[in-house]
Amino acid sequence: MGGSTWVQNKTELFEGELVVFQRANSPNYYMRVYVAKESKHYQKSLRTKSQYEAIERAKVEYKIIQSKVSKEEKVFTITFGEALEQYAELEKARERRGLIGKDWLDKKNSYLTNSFVHYFGNTTLVNNVSDKGMEEYIDMRLKRCKKKQTIQQEITIIKHFYNSFLIKKGFVFKIPEFPAFKVRKQDKARREDTFTIEEYTKLFTFMREWVKEKNVSNTRVAVKDYGKKNSKEKLMNDWERKMEIHRRTLIREMILIAANTGIRCPKEMLSLKWEDISVRKETISGLYGADKDSEELIAVIQINEEQKTGSRVVVGKAGEYFVRLKNYFREELDYEPEPTDYVYMEFFGRRKFECLDRFALYRMWGELMRDCKLKRIKFTPYHLRHFYITQSILNGIDLMLIAKNCGNSINTIASHYEHIQMETQTENLVKRRNVRKEMENEKELMF
Repeated sequence: MGGSTWVQNKTELFEGELVVFQRANSPNYYMRVYVAKESKHYQKSLRTKSQYEAIERAKVEYKIIQSKVSKEEKVFTITFGEALEQYAELEKARERRGLIGKDWLDKKNSYLTNSFVHYFGNTTLVNNVSDKGMEEYIDMRLKRCKKKQTIQQEITIIKHFYNSFLIKKGFVFKIPEFPAFKVRKQDKARREDTFTIEEYTKLFTFMREWVKEKNVSNTRVAVKDYGKKNSKEKLMNDWERKMEIHRRTLIREMILIAANTGIRCPKEMLSLKWEDISVRKETISGLYGADKDSEELIAVIQINEEQKTGSRVVVGKAGEYFVRLKNYFREELDYEPEPTDYVYMEFFGRRKFECLDRFALYRMWGELMRDCKLKRIKFTPYHLRHFYITQSILNGIDLMLIAKNCGNSINTIASHYEHIQMETQTENLVKRRNVRKEMENEKELMF
């Protein structure tokens, strides 16, 4: 700094490595340290007018800097916003090389952006998260998340963010400590939160009238407000009403297919194209407990490798719904679906020939649940998958087959639906052998 006129009351410490000074235009003291490994000067306001207090604060800050340097941690680190951008690029490269799936990539990016970094702030330096800060964050998530197992998955994402990027690049030295917590049995994800047989029957019965053109009003009444805060209704013009009728037809078949195959809705369901579907006729004995054979249309569905659990083949009693949907395109819309067309394809408006808009799906699902008065719990399209798995277990289908069809591990199915298995095994659990008969047999053997 030499004889610069803007530096006043300069004090050099630690053989000149640390300089404490005032600026000519400010009464506060500042500190400055040259970080040789990064070829930069570290400068910071000490926020005090007292020279003694400034020197003491500068010493503390100097020790922190030296500690970081000794641990190979960068003094000039980056913000969470900058770190997320760089980490996202590295993860995209891993996805291109086939090391992770796109679904998992999107989930990680969404969680880190909308939860973790949102909490600490985009402009916060990555090495400014303390053990206490991490503890408070996890406690907040534990209060907000219904399923505590979700927090375990989130911690896995955070650890990878730190280990594979922040620590590896030297921006931080270690991961802040995570508070210990236990996932109790009652906190585990139990799949009893799905449709009962009565509720599902009510749903598909209601949809028979819901899809008819005469029952689609020109006015759409929202579950949530449209546009303005107090606007609950939307008056549709002719093409908007046609689009609404078309979407209802798509959604009805989607619901029936999801409930009979266990395909994840909406992600896997909306990815389906006609080339992924084949339908075959099979003779099945004893269906629904009847003592006779019946011919059924069985759907064989190819789930593509970009989905959550990768490529798999799903088999289900849903052929009639795919056939009915294709015939709808042919007979009602005078359109022959191409193999590369989406199964759930928009046919009106700016999204014509594209996949059904997922926001429209969620909006119409909410209105459907309201109109058919299914409000015991907040049902989502994903509950159709739970319904399929629950009914499959109750029908006595082998867990290995269910797991393979649904793209889960058998351990996941067994742990999440164990209460259903226990209910189906009640007869075996309470059954008692004929002890008196055994005693009579024993006497016969003795003679």
